[in-house]
Amino acid sequence: MAQDCGHGVAWEGSASPDEKIAAVPHAQDDGFLDLLYAAAVEPGLWPCAMEQFADLLGGSGAWLSRLSVADGSGEGVLARIDPDMATLYAEHYAGINPFSNAPDPDAFMAAWTPTILTDEAWMPKADLAQREYYNDFMRPQDIHSFMIVRLAAHGFDVSSLTVNRPRGREPFGHTELAQAQRLHGHLRRAFRMTERLASSGLAEDDLEHAVAGAAVFLLDGDGRLQRMTPAAEALLANRDDLSVASGRLTATGDHSERLEGLITAAAARDPTARRDGSLMLSGTEGRPPLSVEIIRGRSERLAVFRQQPAVIVTCAEAGAGDDPRLTSRERDALTWVAEGKSDWEIGVILGLSETTVRFHVDNARRKLGAVNRIHAVAKLLAAGGARR
Repeated sequence: MAQDCGHGVAWEGSASPDEKIAAVPHAQDDGFLDLLYAAAVEPGLWPCAMEQFADLLGGSGAWLSRLSVADGSGEGVLARIDPDMATLYAEHYAGINPFSNAPDPDAFMAAWTPTILTDEAWMPKADLAQREYYNDFMRPQDIHSFMIVRLAAHGFDVSSLTVNRPRGREPFGHTELAQAQRLHGHLRRAFRMTERLASSGLAEDDLEHAVAGAAVFLLDGDGRLQRMTPAAEALLANRDDLSVASGRLTATGDHSERLEGLITAAAARDPTARRDGSLMLSGTEGRPPLSVEIIRGRSERLAVFRQQPAVIVTCAEAGAGDDPRLTSRERDALTWVAEGKSDWEIGVILGLSETTVRFHVDNARRKLGAVNRIHAVAKLLAAGGARR
């Protein structure tokens, strides 16, 4: 849903854009910083923060992107830019973007620094004006010049905030560069906060609250291990049917392919295709069977881009998780499921993230010996355990 960003920076009189930039007091940064750090934990606000940043610099539109310097492909968030241009970019212009196609990606990334630069610092305007990218992609959008604010880099992927200016306006100069430089550290920190939340799927305090004492593995969308709880480390040390190989959680024998498939399903790029799953590993060498639950870990509200979602894998040996006594949070969450509330709605009610809600509901389902949520609700109601 599009955010109502208001009117950005308000100005009185008929001052020129350059006069407005020069008049921006440092104190006016405060409103922008409040919005920026709100966007860090609620990425739906990033377009609003981008609009206000563009206003502060006297720009027209903005593009928060994550692009590969190997082929220009990637994704992004737009502010005051026709969304149809994103499709055109992906279909054709990514491959000819002179600002995101490095002849030697390895050398480019070795020299990469989180700096701020303009298009003319990158390439003379006369050279750019001869290119298809400028004439057929930039000019139809009335983009004549822009400023690139580098935020982060991972592998060949570079994340930047680009602010545009139309034809008829002077290119960005020292005043605007100084304004952007003053805010650069805040932009990088806010973006890094968003990345960290998106990569884990849980806020740090939510994670500690949800998994205390449990054997839990956090994976990225490719099944690579990001972190595990102490209980998970102990589990791996005492079992030979579950392990971490080449940074990925894997099972032995016939279960290996099954576990990989379940992780892939939980991490599907299409949010509507994501599925939770479970499997039971047979006990070996005197160890009891191991119940493995694979849970969709990332809330879409925590991702500024359409990132590969994180996956939470919880494990419990048979007999270790059969205590029917639900925690207060588990009972509350399942009670609201019985009322027909979604994970997001329950999270709002209880002050938790969607992922934490899903974690509590799944724990309740497992403790009650239910095969799914509906079955768990039925068992809870039959036992008279729902809270009203």
